Amino acid sequence: MVSQLKDFTGPSIYLDTMIPYLLLRGIEEEVKRFFLRIERGEFVAYTSILTFDELAYRLLLAFIKDRYEGSPLNHLRSRETELMVEFSEKIANLLLRFRELPHLVILDVLHTDLKALAEGMIKHQLRPRDALHLAAMQRVGCFDLASNDAHFDNVPFIRRYEL
Repeated sequence: MVSQLKDFTGPSIYLDTMIPYLLLRGIEEEVKRFFLRIERGEFVAYTSILTFDELAYRLLLAFIKDRYEGSPLNHLRSRETELMVEFSEKIANLLLRFRELPHLVILDVLHTDLKALAEGMIKHQLRPRDALHLAAMQRVGCFDLASNDAHFDNVPFIRRYEL
């Protein structure tokens, strides 16, 4: 089931990576309004430490693309140390600011999530990282998901909210 993110009214929601990415990049006004609702305590937002890993990498590629012509991956492969020096502090500061968002709960990945990872991949055809996000959601009993990724629609007990 898919609904619009602006219509979410539940007690808690799990954040997939692209939603905070859009906030940190300043791309979508609707995302800014959504995060203001979290700040005000209208609901709790959960995410996983995996989200921060994904955010850091996506932000790195985006900043490289903003600054240099050509493939960000090719630039990263050929000049990794130089680019890490150039962008690491900016990325770290954004992630640390996001971590301080009121009413945001960051979940760890646990060794016990491996069983749920396998189930998510086999039963719902999720990619491994998304299956770990599903495991985190299941651990806290949060089945409302802020995500533009339609592959989560393979999981019948998730209610997905998109932009």
